Amino acid sequence: MEKVISCCGVICSECEYFPEECPGCPEIKGKTFWLQFTGDDICNIYDCCINKKQYRHCGQCPALSCEFYRNANDPTKSEAENQMILKKQLQQLKSM
Repeated sequence: MEKVISCCGVICSECEYFPEECPGCPEIKGKTFWLQFTGDDICNIYDCCINKKQYRHCGQCPALSCEFYRNANDPTKSEAENQMILKKQLQQLKSM
């Protein structure tokens, strides 16, 4: 299976919610199922990268890692887990 990667560096196709609950941000255009918990209409990172700046991914942005990344901690994970996730995302973006 081909990797599905979101603009933020998350490998959607490796996520536990893929593809049943979420087919990945490229498909759903940043309107993920977890927005029901944040009250937002669209993922802030997706909106900034794709809709506003019109980049293919955040690795093209000179502001990486911006406030959206710093504020994107998953409250169900520990600080160490969130840092590990961020590190993996940034590595993925650098390889793109």
